[in-house]
Amino acid sequence: MIKLQEINFPKDCEIIKHIFHDYDPVKAFNEEDCFDYLSEDLLQCYFSEEDIILDLGWYGDLISGKGEFRIQIIQNENWEVPVNVIHSKSVEEITILLNKTLDYFTSIEIEEEKEVINKYI
Repeated sequence: MIKLQEINFPKDCEIIKHIFHDYDPVKAFNEEDCFDYLSEDLLQCYFSEEDIILDLGWYGDLISGKGEFRIQIIQNENWEVPVNVIHSKSVEEITILLNKTLDYFTSIEIEEEKEVINKYI
């Protein structure tokens, strides 16, 4: 049964869109499921402190199921030149990478908060 992918969104992250499902065209290709669950607009979230957008999409051929997931890290809405692009054909791997990326941007904020607090201790 295909379900919405569980993502560990941090509290400082604004969820703009989340229709990222656990459907994996590599492991269980089905043309109808490709059209239902894969698109360039699967997930998008925003970190306002850093003006960072994390954008997840699937890029490829829906009829064959051949393609890849991509996480684009966009800063200051500069879509022409992403800070980084992370690729994977595996829904499991891209989910792990997405969660690690979310943790990274959250940890930056936590470290900055610690530095501010330490100045006053």
